[in-house]
Amino acid sequence: MSNTLRCAIIEDEPLAQELLEKYVRRISFLELAGTFDDAVTAFTELPALAPQIVFLDINMPEMNGIEFLKALPAPHPVVVMTTANPNHALDGFDLGVADYLMKPITFDRFLKAIGRIRERFPVSVNAPAPAAVAATLPQREALMAEPGFAYFKTDKRTEQVLYADIEYAEALGDYLRIFLPGRNIVTHLTIKKLLEILPAEHFIRTHRSHIVQIRHIRSTEGNMLFLSSGKELLIGPSYRDEVRNVMRKWLANG
Repeated sequence: MSNTLRCAIIEDEPLAQELLEKYVRRISFLELAGTFDDAVTAFTELPALAPQIVFLDINMPEMNGIEFLKALPAPHPVVVMTTANPNHALDGFDLGVADYLMKPITFDRFLKAIGRIRERFPVSVNAPAPAAVAATLPQREALMAEPGFAYFKTDKRTEQVLYADIEYAEALGDYLRIFLPGRNIVTHLTIKKLLEILPAEHFIRTHRSHIVQIRHIRSTEGNMLFLSSGKELLIGPSYRDEVRNVMRKWLANG
């Protein structure tokens, strides 16, 4: 799968191991490559799995996480250390770990760690495993051009939304309804804040209550906007010039 980050878990506590496995499986772009109960076994078998992220417990018998990391040949995967003891945080950061998760690890905190890693290493999300052929320069440029994603809190969970999946968003006071393929979600966020988050080259504000992804604009007529899903939206008076300018930019016979 070209659009995934391969993960490995090195954790000797069964409950913590099970929780991390559950979190990894809940995120669409993560793939669990392997789980290890001890660092010694992981040290010999990890290279063959070629993970891009390793969740590494510190307190383990025989070889602890710090010893494992010091012995791991460079370049090594991105490492996220996990422990119930905050006293080891400085040692981990001195060794260049990407993040440090305190047990018990919450899903929100796990999401933040993954979000930082994906933002820090955008090309690695789609990069092939080391044994595969390296991507060409145009392929790398295409990967870098991907619009990305954001996490949105709903009433029951925190959900990953790809920018490419957003058709449009509608303001509901201090809340937003975000329309996705076949469904929508409601999140506590202002339309102004969403506009700051979304990539400007892909989205346009067409009304004080609407942000629309440009590629979903099927046509315009008068002060109406017609989307690829069949939705019809009113173009606000203050946004008509901006909509016309965007349409003119892509006009084939102007």
